[in-house]
Amino acid sequence: MSLRIAITAEPIPSHVSALDYVTCPALEQGHRVTLHAPVMFRREARRRGVRFSVAGTDWTCDPALQRAASEVWKRYGNATFNRYAFGRLWPRQAGVKARHLLTAWGRKRPDLVIAECSDLGAHLAARVLGLPLVAADNGLGPVLVDLWDAHIAPALLPLYRRYEPQVPGAEDAQRAPTLPPMLTPAPVHWFYGTPPPAVRAVRRTLAGFRTARSGLPDVSLRPSRPLVYVSLGTLTTAMSGLRTAVEDVYREVVAALLAIDCDAIVSAGDLAPHLAHLPGVGPHIKVVAHAPQPALLHRADLFVTHAGRASLLDAVQGATPVLALGVLGDQPGNAAAFARRGLGRALDVTAGRGEIADALTALLDAPCHAAALCVARAELSRLPPLNLTDIRDSLSGRPGVPWAGWVEEVCGADNE
Repeated sequence: MSLRIAITAEPIPSHVSALDYVTCPALEQGHRVTLHAPVMFRREARRRGVRFSVAGTDWTCDPALQRAASEVWKRYGNATFNRYAFGRLWPRQAGVKARHLLTAWGRKRPDLVIAECSDLGAHLAARVLGLPLVAADNGLGPVLVDLWDAHIAPALLPLYRRYEPQVPGAEDAQRAPTLPPMLTPAPVHWFYGTPPPAVRAVRRTLAGFRTARSGLPDVSLRPSRPLVYVSLGTLTTAMSGLRTAVEDVYREVVAALLAIDCDAIVSAGDLAPHLAHLPGVGPHIKVVAHAPQPALLHRADLFVTHAGRASLLDAVQGATPVLALGVLGDQPGNAAAFARRGLGRALDVTAGRGEIADALTALLDAPCHAAALCVARAELSRLPPLNLTDIRDSLSGRPGVPWAGWVEEVCGADNE
């Protein structure tokens, strides 16, 4: 049975790619998929062969907002930044997204909504219309779970009061915003200390064009030398207020690479022109704006990363150990989690070139990470495929595997 599936995304550059683990199975299973997202993602929808409907705005691209958020991060650290971003900025934008989606879904009701876990406006719109809803973990799930009760739900409550029917005598607790059941593309215990109330771990898939091995950077690689791939993500290089800080991190990493005997490909987004002319950068260290990361990680011997969720899972699937320099959001926690699992090492983003060079040398000389990566890759591959008809049925009270029962089974298996 073909379903009408609505997928939603928020305006963060890499987030449509992070949703491929739901988009690809939906298309493969013959469902009619529409991406409801800001206009910045129209091209990404076309590349994936899904319909596109404008919903929400490109609000994260506002230079003033970027400067304010960056200043919070630089002055007060990541924990305060997360409270500011997800307890204040995201709830403020939820009303616009909810209005757009209430209009679109009021005209043509989807059979199932798969909203980004951070798409608070989509959660509200689906709840108001009584649509089956599941949240797709884009990597921010652990941050949202930690902040939900104290920061996010209270900030959303006025919006929920405005849109949901006012039942005489109803308490706020009956209208309280709740995080929907969640899908996540990795074993739950990898990233969650305390799992959400309802979560399914499902198999990770990537869009075909992202796994193509064509388009690898033209770099003079020496077969006798290890290859190090470096990328600190798309968000940090796109935020004007963070650009200087992230450029400094890249400079320290490049200096560390020059101090050890390796070849390297450095993917630096908008910062590439600034880094390409650093002293010492030559044929064996190539600085590019973008690289086909999943394919490249099947060749690389080491990955220096900002520890975004998708990048870490790319590393596991490529069996590549990581040196993780978590910058913001979920990234520092992700870096620590991967280091604990023996999949690499984590350094503070303020680490200097000497400390980075020592860590690079230690990782390239240590074969012990190969076994841990082999175990992790096997664990990732054993996750069940996503069946969207079953998901819709379980959320709609139709016959099938009950959501709560499935969660208990999976969480129990994860904790053994």
